[in-house]
Amino acid sequence: MQFDYRHFHIDCRAHHAEDGAYYARAKITRVPRRNEPFVSHDSGDIDSFANEADAISCARTWAIEWCDVAAQ
Repeated sequence: MQFDYRHFHIDCRAHHAEDGAYYARAKITRVPRRNEPFVSHDSGDIDSFANEADAISCARTWAIEWCDVAAQ
């Protein structure tokens, strides 16, 4: 799931591990403005879930909270 929020582009994914769990992950990039450096943040594994939809929902919530703090 990809979407834009504030000045950020968010890519939420669920990594399906060998143990059968889905791990929530988010990659956040900030759209650079003039003369600003490119900013990217990778969450790593946030939490594990029994299904992909729950993992993606978690990644989305986590990413929005991260962006709200980063934008301050």
